[in-house]
Amino acid sequence: MPTDTYSQAISSLSDLGPMRVWSLLVTVFGDLAPDRPLEGPTLSAIMAEIGIKPEASRVALHRLRSDGWVGSEKLGRTSLHSLTPKGQSDSDAARGRIYGQPQDAEAVVILTGAPVELDPTQFAQVAPRVFLCGPSAAIPADAMQLAPQSLPTWLGAQIETEAMRDAYKSLHAVLTDIKEELEDELSALQTAALRVLIVHAWRRLTLKHPDLPRAAHSSDWRGHDCRALVSHLLMRFPRPDLDAIKAG
Repeated sequence: MPTDTYSQAISSLSDLGPMRVWSLLVTVFGDLAPDRPLEGPTLSAIMAEIGIKPEASRVALHRLRSDGWVGSEKLGRTSLHSLTPKGQSDSDAARGRIYGQPQDAEAVVILTGAPVELDPTQFAQVAPRVFLCGPSAAIPADAMQLAPQSLPTWLGAQIETEAMRDAYKSLHAVLTDIKEELEDELSALQTAALRVLIVHAWRRLTLKHPDLPRAAHSSDWRGHDCRALVSHLLMRFPRPDLDAIKAG
């Protein structure tokens, strides 16, 4: 069993940034149990494998129940936890962005009739009233839409932040090490923990900015490379059966 490289992968992913336990649970349900209940002991085993203390998991689960995102019920002496319709809807809304395959999307430029604030996860502001977005963004009704034939080299510095560039560089380094160093013989529980941390680290970044083509970004931007690595690793370590985690 590749204990050393696996432990290093878990540690490196965990060190990428502060992990809010309730947000990590959102990733657990969204990736491992989007359409079926998750038994309490199985959930506890996954969180413990990641290094989360039981009391922290209980508090986070209570928060998600209070927010109407997760529902819980008893089956004998076992608790069953599952996404509520709200939780499923929110999870489905982000699924395409998180699990979508790498592709070269077209850039769309819009010009609004007046100064306006648009969702920064969908639109990157280039200048007053001028925004850049992907082809799937919901364009404001009164905006003029343009399709540029090319994008200038200065655009990346205009729409990126140094913090996001650095975060993607760190994630890219960790994912590259996992791809090159980690062996494939993992248990169902180890695979679950690894997937959750990969998806969580990726999700924390990719949902914070518009999905724009590589040409819109600077040469230092590793977002598209990270997407390719995430897609590769999730295919290499497919979602384990929850019963196999319980049996282990």
